[in-house]
Amino acid sequence: MTRLAMYRRWQLRALHRNQLTLRHLVETISDPAAFQWRDGGEPDGWTISEALGHLCDFESYMLERARFLCGETDDEPPQPEAGPVVMVKEAGYAGQDAGELLARWLGYREALFTLLSGLDCDDEALWKREIDFAGGPFSLDDQLFLAAMHDDDHMNQIVKIARGM
Repeated sequence: MTRLAMYRRWQLRALHRNQLTLRHLVETISDPAAFQWRDGGEPDGWTISEALGHLCDFESYMLERARFLCGETDDEPPQPEAGPVVMVKEAGYAGQDAGELLARWLGYREALFTLLSGLDCDDEALWKREIDFAGGPFSLDDQLFLAAMHDDDHMNQIVKIARGM
């Protein structure tokens, strides 16, 4: 096994563990008012539901890109038409139930994890295959490494919101 294949396996485990971590984080928030709080204050900060909605948007794009790169579909994956802040506001995630958004994200994540974990981590050609996405090349490797880091950023954001920071 190459070093990069080992790193891929570690990242896949992180994607899987993050499902449990995010679920635990959201389901153990005991103060219902915390779901109305925003990080960074009004109007620029996000609520927990908005952070979860953004994670749903991100994960759905990641899943479609992965399916395309793995040859599961010939349809070019959609490109976001707006940045995440605009998408979160337009979708009205602040008024949506955090539990439902969490369940949606878990579904996307499980599908992405199942797809990626079924790939040969030593298949360099597959993991390095690229598409042009949002103005630049993007590979399965890029997706795998970005997804785990992205999870961490937003789990930390949710902790800060729940703590009223």
